[in-house]
Amino acid sequence: MRAADLSFFRYRGIGSAALLSFGLLFTAWLVWHEGAHGIVAILRQSSWLIWLLLPAHALAIGLDALSWRWLLASVPGRPALPRLTWLALLREAVNGLLPVARVGGEFVGIRLLARMGVSLVQAAASVVVEVSLTLLSQFLFVLLGFVLLLDWAGDLQLQREILYALLAVMPVLALLFWLQGHFGLFHVLHALLRRVSGGRDFSVLIGDPRQLDAEVLQIYRRRWPLLWANFWQLAGLFAGAGELWLSFLLLQHPISLSAAVLLESLGQALRSVAFFMPAALGVQEGGFIFFGAVVGVGPELALAYSLLRRFRELALGLPLLMSWYVWEGQGLRRKWLGRQWSQEEGV
Repeated sequence: MRAADLSFFRYRGIGSAALLSFGLLFTAWLVWHEGAHGIVAILRQSSWLIWLLLPAHALAIGLDALSWRWLLASVPGRPALPRLTWLALLREAVNGLLPVARVGGEFVGIRLLARMGVSLVQAAASVVVEVSLTLLSQFLFVLLGFVLLLDWAGDLQLQREILYALLAVMPVLALLFWLQGHFGLFHVLHALLRRVSGGRDFSVLIGDPRQLDAEVLQIYRRRWPLLWANFWQLAGLFAGAGELWLSFLLLQHPISLSAAVLLESLGQALRSVAFFMPAALGVQEGGFIFFGAVVGVGPELALAYSLLRRFRELALGLPLLMSWYVWEGQGLRRKWLGRQWSQEEGV
């Protein structure tokens, strides 16, 4: 490994550790400032019922996996929905629990999907298009959240600022889809990644960038699978809002469905914007306090919900990461046994 590579990973590790420390300290300060005893008292009201959040979240991610499967419609022998759901949950766990700037899960998904029998280029192309559709679906979902926020908020100045933010984002999103659908962007992104990472070659993870762009264009030409994929992604986002509504119900502080959609959509937006912050620590908590105040959710309840969400992320994500390590270990063991068998036959 070259010195540039080592320097890149060293500085990235220091930066991630600093951001993680800051996020933890800020979250702890928020809990202390808003009253730790009151927050713990709210959390105690849910008791063992909080485990219901795990299957509720798995259902929401299962709808995302169904969307992903539609993008693989032309691939012979595409993985079954349960395997894709596990892979989608694992991608989320990697992005949420590891310091990978919310992109490492996509590389893990490409690699493991290729190990399930899909060609590397097809696997990478499906993830690229799936991420692009996620941006579109989240934009529509966040747009709905902002409309609801306009309805809840009585401040005309705040309404104007929200409208200006939406108008600024829309042309950027449209340009991204137009460029990707007509020219292919991945070979350009690959070149940029090589430049910022000290010359590392990412083609072993994603395949040849130009072949990948061609496969992406093929997926974009299949209109019906794209429409169905987008539909199921939106369904997954609304299922996530249903999970949030269930969380407040378990905390014995029920909120309306419109408030749940507002909090989930704008919470998703904050996590996407704060991709550089590991697990969006502090950002998520501050966002729920701010937007919760608009819908009548107090700071203590907002922080209790955020901590409950953290519990769900850990309770679901850690076993998924362990299952990934076990699977990788089995793969290495099979390779080692195959190498030993070849050596013995050679002797």
